[in-house]
Amino acid sequence: MFRKIIFWSHLVVGIATGLVIFVLALTGVILTYEMQIAALFDPKVSAPSENAQMLTTDEILAIAKPVFEDQTATLNYYSDASKPLTVAAGRHEMKMIDPYSGAFIEAGSNPTENFFHLAEDLHRNLAMGFDSTGATLVKVSNLAFLFIIISGAYLWLPRKWKWPFLRQKIFFVKMPTAKARDFNWHHVFSFWVLIPLVAVVGTGVIISYPWANDLAFSAAGLEAPMGGGRGKGMWARSSGGGSSNLPVEQLVSYQSILDKAKTVESNWKTISIIVPSADNAKNVDILVDTGNGKQGATQQTVTYSRETGDVVEVKGPDEMATPTQALKRYLRFLHSGEVYGIVGQTLAGIASLASLFLVWTGFALAWRRLISPLFRKKAVPTN
Repeated sequence: MFRKIIFWSHLVVGIATGLVIFVLALTGVILTYEMQIAALFDPKVSAPSENAQMLTTDEILAIAKPVFEDQTATLNYYSDASKPLTVAAGRHEMKMIDPYSGAFIEAGSNPTENFFHLAEDLHRNLAMGFDSTGATLVKVSNLAFLFIIISGAYLWLPRKWKWPFLRQKIFFVKMPTAKARDFNWHHVFSFWVLIPLVAVVGTGVIISYPWANDLAFSAAGLEAPMGGGRGKGMWARSSGGGSSNLPVEQLVSYQSILDKAKTVESNWKTISIIVPSADNAKNVDILVDTGNGKQGATQQTVTYSRETGDVVEVKGPDEMATPTQALKRYLRFLHSGEVYGIVGQTLAGIASLASLFLVWTGFALAWRRLISPLFRKKAVPTN
């Protein structure tokens, strides 16, 4: 009786939310390698002439600082010399700069921007806007999908633990009918993507609902962060170290400090100068990243004195943020898999792709169970 209740709940919830889940899975597949694909089409920079020199960091900062006045901004250098510099305040505010001319580069010049923006809007709110009916449908469907996964895991358990039955739920097997094939596919896909799918959908629920967010942090023994997470950058917290008594022109240049930061990690991918608000700030924080920008474990902050150029402090990944901030970041980028780099992105993408097959085979099985019998001709009794 209990199994029957779970089965029908699984079926009804799946039918009710299947179309929205399909959209979420499809856009999830599209967004899998967004970062890498967008980078391919990002504007490139090159020296205008053979003897051309890049502007110094101090010259770049003089151009960049006024753009994000009264905000904590970062100036980002990349190991890939063909990438323009970027000045950013948080995830959603960024401008690119040509390091040779100091000119700002229009972000809209990347042809993938509008495409991925639409995909993200569909993924978050069915392109209906923040706090819209579409956003509510996405949240409800995320929660429903988590229930479908959990109930499906229970229903997957075979009644007979014998290899012939188990084999059909673990491996693709040639089946005699379309119904049997869909049954086989539905179980096989759900088995192989269960763990990454729980991670992707579970974090989606945590992102969607404050109560789920509170529950996740409570389970970790932490207090849930306040606010919606649209700050000016999780690690962008310039210490500054107070004001120096030296004249600004006597302080160590940012270019000299950048040159030193480049020797901290030979395999650095990004070096970010967390721009102090005061021109005569005593210290400056430099974030050195050897990962993709989303992995806290690959980052460290080195604080330099602008009076001497010496290292004042080094903070590793565990010291850069509070446990609450670290967990918040982890959950956010676990949803996309980016917290585990290209491998995590791939697993998240595979889980999304498998979800498309789960929805399709689920609808097909439901159709055959509920709808097809209505069109079958009833046998006419003979006298």
